[in-house]
Amino acid sequence: MKTKIFLIAAVLFSSFMFSQDSLEITHQKTRLVAVTPLNNKVSTVNGLAFGLGLDSQYLFKEETALKLQKVNGLNLEVNPLGILFWFFHDPSRIKNVETVQVNGLNISPAGYLRGISHNGAGISLYNYGHTMNGAMVSLANFDIEKGNGVFVAVLGVSSREMTGLSLAAFNDAEILRGVQIGLVNHNIDGKGLQIGLVNKSKRMKGLQIGFWNKNGKRALPLINF
Repeated sequence: MKTKIFLIAAVLFSSFMFSQDSLEITHQKTRLVAVTPLNNKVSTVNGLAFGLGLDSQYLFKEETALKLQKVNGLNLEVNPLGILFWFFHDPSRIKNVETVQVNGLNISPAGYLRGISHNGAGISLYNYGHTMNGAMVSLANFDIEKGNGVFVAVLGVSSREMTGLSLAAFNDAEILRGVQIGLVNHNIDGKGLQIGLVNKSKRMKGLQIGFWNKNGKRALPLINF
């Protein structure tokens, strides 16, 4: 009888410890508040992420998560080295593979490096991310894979695919479906509108308004179509 009671107690204790371990593991995967760059054990942040930035390159090392990590809420970056990355970092040398997705608001005196996607709104010094959906403002420039929404930058907006509005001194897109407004606008395959001093496109279905306009068919001052 004592043996049976002992076995039952052992089973209950083991079950309790297993449940505690499971809760601890679950707690490790989801955070309400997390410091960035994110630990690889963290899969989701529902609340606030703050620190140097989401990309592990802010720690000068190549370390990526095994699967897509997500931040739902506010991403606040307080990286004092951000402007140095803007001066010396070459985003074209880094493969742009999505590793982190932000859904919400991003505020940063620095900016996203490669591999970061964002759905929502944001303001930053620069943005070298992957896919951006929403309204984004950069005090310097964008260099992204895909953009859907409104993108405003002081210097330039560069993307492989752009759908929406691109407003900057220099706008460049391989594929444009929308509007480019700036001093110099360029795309390879465009459908929409370009407004600037110089507008260039290899294949443009739409309207060009500027001092000099060139598409795959003709080059004209003031207005081209």
